[in-house]
Order: sequence, then structure tokens, then C-alpha cells
Amino acid sequence: MDYFYDGQVRRYLTQFMNILSNFAYKDSKGNLSQIPVRYGDMSRQVAHILRKNSENAVPSAPFIACYIKDLQFDRNRLQDPTFISKVHIRERAYDEDNQEYLNTQGSNYTVERIMPSPWTITFQSDIWSTNTDMKFQIWEQLVVFFNPSFEIQTTDNYIDWTSLSTVTLERQTFTSRTVPQGISEDIDIMNIEFTAPIWITPPAKIKKLGIVTKIISNAYAVNQGLINSTYDKETAAEIFGDISPDTTITVTPGNYDLLILNNTARLIRSNGDLDAIDVNQPGNSFSWFRLLDLYPGKFRAGLSQLRFQQPGGNEVIAYIAINPVDDSIMNLNIDTDTIPSNTIISGRGTVDAVVNPETHNPSGLAAGTRYLILESINVNSQFGSPSYTGPAAWKNADTSDFQANANDIIEWSGSSWSIVFNSQATTNVVYITNSYTGTQYKWSEGSWSKTYEGVYDKQLWRLIL
Repeated sequence: MDYFYDGQVRRYLTQFMNILSNFAYKDSKGNLSQIPVRYGDMSRQVAHILRKNSENAVPSAPFIACYIKDLQFDRNRLQDPTFISKVHIRERAYDEDNQEYLNTQGSNYTVERIMPSPWTITFQSDIWSTNTDMKFQIWEQLVVFFNPSFEIQTTDNYIDWTSLSTVTLERQTFTSRTVPQGISEDIDIMNIEFTAPIWITPPAKIKKLGIVTKIISNAYAVNQGLINSTYDKETAAEIFGDISPDTTITVTPGNYDLLILNNTARLIRSNGDLDAIDVNQPGNSFSWFRLLDLYPGKFRAGLSQLRFQQPGGNEVIAYIAINPVDDSIMNLNIDTDTIPSNTIISGRGTVDAVVNPETHNPSGLAAGTRYLILESINVNSQFGSPSYTGPAAWKNADTSDFQANANDIIEWSGSSWSIVFNSQATTNVVYITNSYTGTQYKWSEGSWSKTYEGVYDKQLWRLIL
């Protein structure tokens, strides 16, 4: 994690010192003197300066010294550490020219708050006084606030779910002196101990949301065969297929398809055949600025979104930035929360590795190990004949041969291999994750690919600025 410091314990200490501030002492002449509050953990150099560089100077009184006595993890208040709370925030629009808020909606945000960790902090205050009457005055003004607790608030941010806490008076030592006093004339000190349950919060994740500000003219309704002046009926039928008169068709400005590879996106015009596309050829890849100029919103690198629809109907969301070297490349920061869930295959949605069985030797495996294989194992006309002997690396424990096709998922039981995903018989979309790399793969149309990689038709993606 990047460097992060929010001064959370410092704010709790500041609030505690504010509780003990603004008390006064009345002397025998009726004069009121405010009692100063200091942080007790001062350096030796500062303490020496306050004593006027002399060992003979007596510290002034009255005053109150505050410090942290203890800080312990509170396991009794521990909650689900993986919980994430999402709060949606809508701002009012702000006019920079006139320096005023408008009665229209401004920016929208989603704040993802991660569950904080509970701690119990122990404060101690030392009350210095020169006589008993002074001590009584300070003590009586202070303790009336604690019956037995006092509520504090560390921030005024209403989405900060840890801003409130309570300070509880636990115990006290009335005096630091002994009886009889003897020859010592030390200043009398009263010690009061307080505790407070606090939360230490990790950084929150803030996402800026886009809103629809305008419908581009390329989104239109089909009416009685008259599509739009952009297309005649035959051309529209070639692009969109059979359509009914009341069908609404939404396309992106410029009618570009989208090619997503290696967390980058390119604008292309193609027939949907990924293998037939060469983005390095002139005319096959287009500048993103050429498209963004058609949108009414303002593009913001790292905040604007690209959304592309998956076969299951859900959308994958990526935060986008244009490559500074090549403006035909859009760099994608995928929101992992929007990636489809893994398909459970025999109790699991993961594989331990993706391997080529022609070069990989699976030795010393634990029972339950799963592989997604890129090439076939023992798939030939001689398999099963008495004279056939397959590769030794992929034999079962009883030396019998095992057969599997490329793209299958196989599992080792401890004594034999079995197929848990049959690529020859599966036609539906399947998602699995390689637990070794953390990469998710999608089985679709007879091949594996990364979940969101491929060509997206013009109707399956959109920009939110």
C-alpha cells in the first residue's frame, strides 16, 4: 500500500485535550486565572527551557498535563474485516465564475469504506496544584462532565463512520504526596485516567460517477423500415440483422467496434473476427480524441469510465486514460468488482495453473490439484491399444494412460487424473480464475480468453465522462 497517514490518534488526543481546556481557578482575591493544558510528552530540551535553564526553578501551577498511557487492540469489538460499505454522494453544481452553488446536480461519487479496526486508548491527565483548595476547584469543574462518559467527535465529515466516540472516567489518584510530608515540597499532582473506544480506518476508495447529459444522434428508433438518413434499410439489415419497426438501436458515435487486449482498448472497424484484425495497419485503429470530441461531457483521465457488456448481460467497468505516446490506445484500470463471478465446477471456480502438457512435468502433486491444459494428452488413434504407451509424466498411479483434449480442466485425485471440465461438450459461457496469477479466463465459442478481452460490437460498449 502507498504511504498513508491521516493523524487519527492525534485527532483523538486533541479532542481529549479540548475536554480539559477552558477551566479557571479563582484565587483568594477573587481573580480568575485560566488553567493551561499541555501535552505531557515533552522533550528534555523543552522541559529545560520551561524551567528557565535552572534546576532551582519550581514548575508553575496550576496546569493540566495530558498524554496517552496505553493503546490496545480491542478484540471484543472486532467485526467482519472484509466488509466494505458503499456510500453514494451527489454534489450540487458550483459556478466557478460567480462563486456560488447552483440548483442543479454536480459531480457524483461512490465512497467505498473499508471496515476499520477497533482499539481502546487510555488517556491520563495530571492536574498540578499548589494547594488543596485549587485542586478542589479544578476537580469539581472537571468531573461533573463525566457521568461516567463524555461524547467526542473527531471530524465533521458526515460519511466518516468512526467520528464519534466516548471518553469514560475510569479511576484516579487523588494526590501524589505521602503523609507525613517530610522535608519534600513537591507540587501536588492528581492523576485521572480515562479510556475511549476508537477506530483506526484504512484509506477509502473514491470513484467519480458519470451521468447522462445528452443523447448522441446515433441513438435512434427504427420506425416502419425508415431507419435514419445514415442508413438505408438494406445496409441497416446487414449491420443489425432482422429488426422490427419499434426496435430501438443504440450505437456509439462513429459506429466503432472496440478491441480490448492486455488492459488496453482500441477503436476499430471490423467484422468481429479478432484474428483478422491488424491494429498496426493504417486505417484499422483510430484516435480516441476523434471520438471524444463528439461527446458533450468532459473527459477526465482516471475518472471517466468505459463500460462493455458481457455475454451474461452485466457490464465490466474500467477507469480510463489515453496513452500519452499513442492516442489510439486507451489504458484501462479494471474495476475488479464488476468482473463476473467464477463458475463453480465440482466445488471450485479456480485452477492451480494453466500448463502445456507437452512441456510440463506434474510431479509431487497434492490431491485436488487442477490444471487447465493448452494441448491434448494421449489423443491419437492408438490410444487404448495394448502396445500404446503414453507420456510417463501424465500416467495414473497404476501406470495406466490418461486422455484429455486441449482446453480441458483436469484434476489429480492423488492416484489418478480425471476431467472436470470437458471442452468438447461445453457450449455455455464459463468463468474460471488461475489462482497462481489471479487472472480470470472465459470459455466462449470454443476457446479460452481473458474474461473481458476480445472485440465488442458497437452496441455493447459505452463511455461515461
